[in-house]
Amino acid sequence: MFLRDIISAMNQRLLLVLIPLSFVLHAIEADPRVVFLVSLFAIVPLVEVMGIATERLSTRLGSVIGGLLNSTLSNAPELIIGIVALRNGLGRVVKASLTGSIMVNLLVGLGCALIVGGLKYGVHSFDRRQLRSSGLMLVMCGFCFIVPAVFRIGTPQGTRDLSLELSFILLAIYVGNVMITIFDGRRTSQDATMQSAGAKESYSAGRSLAILGLSGIALAGVSEAVTDSLIPATRTLGFSDTFSGIVLLGGVGGIGEVLTAIRFARQGKQELVMAATVGSTIQMVLFVAPMLVFTGLFVGESMNLSFSMFEVVSIILAIIIAREIINAGKATWIEGLMLLATYLILAIGFYHLPDAVVARDQSAAEGNSIPTVQPGAQNL
Repeated sequence: MFLRDIISAMNQRLLLVLIPLSFVLHAIEADPRVVFLVSLFAIVPLVEVMGIATERLSTRLGSVIGGLLNSTLSNAPELIIGIVALRNGLGRVVKASLTGSIMVNLLVGLGCALIVGGLKYGVHSFDRRQLRSSGLMLVMCGFCFIVPAVFRIGTPQGTRDLSLELSFILLAIYVGNVMITIFDGRRTSQDATMQSAGAKESYSAGRSLAILGLSGIALAGVSEAVTDSLIPATRTLGFSDTFSGIVLLGGVGGIGEVLTAIRFARQGKQELVMAATVGSTIQMVLFVAPMLVFTGLFVGESMNLSFSMFEVVSIILAIIIAREIINAGKATWIEGLMLLATYLILAIGFYHLPDAVVARDQSAAEGNSIPTVQPGAQNL
């Protein structure tokens, strides 16, 4: 245990050094590949710091205000990365990163947690009655991606209006879900999360707020470096924009939920594992996605809920598998291994998927003429 703590501390210090290094490399206009990779890894400690600061600040503010704050800010990294990417005109990469974050939460986060917990405790048991509402909410989240994909076939020009209307509905459901969860006394999962984080060290609300604010500013700066270098770097590395958004940006954006789920799995807290993975996915669809749609409207970048058919299929597959685990009420490490295998299969598929195919699908969905994509040209 002591050796593990030492290694973990050394890794954290190493990753923290990457934050100022990414700023310097971006300022001097270094090789885009170096800027992209350094900035990408610099996001990891910032995501974890923001998560810890949010939990500790929530602990200091009480159950009601703290629960509301924790629900709102738990997906702040994905929101910040998405907003910065939209400002840089990377609308399709934002959609890909949302898809990737959902896949990471439901397949990687839940899969790693089931493997770690299964190898240590054997069988994971879940309260199916308590998780029934989460399962139904997951299905509704899937509908939010299926409906625009289906209705755009008949009215491709109405995709933007449909997305705006759906975004208002999603935000209304999010607010209602948060209020019910807080006042119905079902915040035990988040309260336990806060207590476990705050048990090690008691921070004042002011200090936690300062850390949260500074981390958010730093994350915005690092995200700027990532998005500026993404296109030239991925072209040189041979990655498509879709693969980069889904696997790279989506992966680092959801690393906080993955680490949290693994920590809870080690402690045998199965309900908190589901809250960190399934709950985070629900919040991403109900809050982050509509907020990014509105952000795209304000910054003049095309952003809607009409994802490509490849992304929709991947999201639905992840939701179906997670829902099956919830309905079963128990799982072992082999189910976790299958979740990771599913993620790898989808990631390999996106690696071989050309950007031209995704661009053609999106252009047809939005009622535009199908673009001719030249080799090496920017597809976003």
